[in-house]
Amino acid sequence: MLRRNVKSIVSLITIALMGSATAGFSEPNQQGNAANYLSVDLVNTTQGPLWPPAAFMDENGDFVLVGATLSQVDGQVQLGFGQAAIVSKNTVPPLDENGVENFSNPFGAPYTILRQLDLSENSKDRDIKLYTNSYGPAKGDFGGGPRIPMQGESRYNLNGFSNPDGTNCPDIFPSMSQEDTFTRASFALEKAPIVGFMGDDVAYDVNTGEPYVPVAKNGSECAPFGCEGEDKLHNRPDKSVTLGDWLAADVTMEVKLINYDRSRSSYTAAKFKVKAENLLPNAIYTVVATRSSFLQPSPMPRLPHAASLTSHMITDEKGRGTARFSIENPFPARETDDAGTRIVAMALGLKSDYALLGGCTLRFGAGVDIHAVASTAAAGVFDFTNFVTVPKSEG
Repeated sequence: MLRRNVKSIVSLITIALMGSATAGFSEPNQQGNAANYLSVDLVNTTQGPLWPPAAFMDENGDFVLVGATLSQVDGQVQLGFGQAAIVSKNTVPPLDENGVENFSNPFGAPYTILRQLDLSENSKDRDIKLYTNSYGPAKGDFGGGPRIPMQGESRYNLNGFSNPDGTNCPDIFPSMSQEDTFTRASFALEKAPIVGFMGDDVAYDVNTGEPYVPVAKNGSECAPFGCEGEDKLHNRPDKSVTLGDWLAADVTMEVKLINYDRSRSSYTAAKFKVKAENLLPNAIYTVVATRSSFLQPSPMPRLPHAASLTSHMITDEKGRGTARFSIENPFPARETDDAGTRIVAMALGLKSDYALLGGCTLRFGAGVDIHAVASTAAAGVFDFTNFVTVPKSEG
């Protein structure tokens, strides 16, 4: 059996078939009582989008997947939920007629599964050490988004997650000089790079990468760590993170519709509360929202993004945290949602770079600087609530 706070395969299938996340509430009414409230457990995962296959690698550079798999069955690619497997970094992604990566149909190719994982309580697979995905460059002669795994580590790019211009957040990264050159290796999760901080009290030259040892005011060289090393008040957890550690996360979300408009008999906004236990201690997490347009073919799909400018969580020394925020008109009616702005999924992700980037969820890519912990979509529920909201009236 899985540990108690990791949802079992049976539970995943039940949620997917029955939509239990939306059960137990009625249509909103003028009183705004229990009919405007929903509580849901987010399902443990190591997967954000389908490509790349997972938000972590193992020590060999293959993907550590707990979530959904793409498998070849009777000549057809099928999506299966509640899976756990090691997916090869040499998986062949969807290709166009010229053999170039093409993720316009994310279901166009199956994963190459090296082996299934055993997530039972005493399994050795729970001891797998987690590594960030390798990355880069941001642009090149490959399809999809910025390259994951990084060039030279696999034949194909397995990252289909980006804006149409091939980047995730072009106003933050990359600069023109970085587009075709920047790469980042895979790191043990606890050693993921943090901008401005290496954790070793050493200042480094940004151009050479060599330790920076300036000359002291008296003309002599400074101590081995330099005169202007990092602030020693900073620290970070340095314990290795295993798959078992990751799957211990227990995440719940409460949604309450607010701001009832009597003239239209509808709510115009919602409050969200995401509460978690058994996360990494003293770490930063972000609640991410997926809009309905992301699930539909579009010239410019709306990528998953930080749910709010304040939808962030800082955990305490025991790995506990809470995020509270509000969103205007999060659930337009499906039949009139022409702009595709209805929120259909919510997820919690670790920011391994400890960076909050305003409206950008990440600089690099899924599994490089953000890592999915739990999601409403991990069990196949692609619209987790039947709530309907309307825009706030003008004037």
